[in-house]
Amino acid sequence: MRVARSADSNPSSQSSPLTKGERRNKHHRFIRAFFIALLSAFAGCILAVFVGDYFTKLAHAPEMEGQRGMTVFFLCVPLGILAGLVVGVIASILVRRQEATGFLIALGWSLLILCGFAGSLPGVPYLLSDKPPQIDGKHLELQFELRAPATLEIPEQPDGYSIRVSLYADNRQSGFAFIDWSGITRNAEHVTIPGNVPLLTHSKSRFLLASIGDEPATSQFIELKDLIPAPRKQDEAWSDWIFATARADLSSVPEVDRFAIRYRVRPVER
Repeated sequence: MRVARSADSNPSSQSSPLTKGERRNKHHRFIRAFFIALLSAFAGCILAVFVGDYFTKLAHAPEMEGQRGMTVFFLCVPLGILAGLVVGVIASILVRRQEATGFLIALGWSLLILCGFAGSLPGVPYLLSDKPPQIDGKHLELQFELRAPATLEIPEQPDGYSIRVSLYADNRQSGFAFIDWSGITRNAEHVTIPGNVPLLTHSKSRFLLASIGDEPATSQFIELKDLIPAPRKQDEAWSDWIFATARADLSSVPEVDRFAIRYRVRPVER
């Protein structure tokens, strides 16, 4: 009596195990993909620093307390590393050539794609970004004189913490002003502090936040109501004196403590 053979006993119906050479080849491809992805991730990290630096400047990210730097290193750099890993793995899989030549070709394609992508990224945002206003093809800065009560103590030597003035554009900090310590003048009633700050955007509203001393109560907002988004030649003349509207905590300022500012726009070479 013949016994029917089970289908499972037919060798041709079973998947043949990988040969030693195939296992070695698979192992080599994995190692190659790992190192290509690692090197591509490193390249993506480096490119992300430059691209992130460009983007954060283009977006006028505030420098206060390292906000712009943290955006670059905690947002842009991880994205660059991730992009490098993905591109490196894909390039390693698509390039079938073996040995050192295949490794170099796959790595070259990965780096080329990353560089091309990083180079093309800034194009569209630059075209859509708010460019700094200009007069006669020159960039502009806001030159001002801050007048404060003479009772406030100001050191004789330059001190970056005693006098601070920052520009707020559309309710966002745009930059810190340069204070001309050599130009500070005093009389019995007032101390006058000159300085300047770049104008980087066509903002519809602009404020100066002026602080003298370490007390929060001495920080005051001054609204630049008449400074239009795109200043013109007539804005190069000094404005009238403008008084502070509120403290930093938005409380009112007594008349005797009020700061005042006059300003003008000045074209500068960059």
